[in-house]
Amino acid sequence: MDDLSLSVIVAQLINFWIIFWIFKHFLWDSIISAIEERRKKLENLENSDALVKEKISEAEAEAKKLLDEARKTAQEMKQKNEELIKRDAEIRLQEAERKAEWIVESATRDVEKERWAMLEEVKNKVVDLSLKINWKIFWDASKNKEFIEKEVNSVKI
Repeated sequence: MDDLSLSVIVAQLINFWIIFWIFKHFLWDSIISAIEERRKKLENLENSDALVKEKISEAEAEAKKLLDEARKTAQEMKQKNEELIKRDAEIRLQEAERKAEWIVESATRDVEKERWAMLEEVKNKVVDLSLKINWKIFWDASKNKEFIEKEVNSVKI
């Protein structure tokens, strides 16, 4: 630091001012504009980031809303389906009951017809048997037949 003279300091200051002037004259505006441009890009990125986060939250809320509506719709469809199944089961049960009643009635009618047919057959057999017995006893079939038929018809079964 011994060699430090005033002329060196002045020369250094002049060099500094020349470099500063060249820097300011040729580079300052482009550096400042580049810095401002970067600052604007960062602000845009921050704004875009906030906008994206907002859009994501809106999309999530919309997805949740749609999911809730879908669940509600599915539940309603399930309830309607269960109601339709119940109605169908009731209709089938009623139809089965009607068929069972018809079968019972039909069987009852058939049994009643069969019963009357059997009674008629028994009557006829009783009459024939009585005629045969009376014929052997009385030897006159026409008188016996009238008497037996009158008695058989008076009997209520």
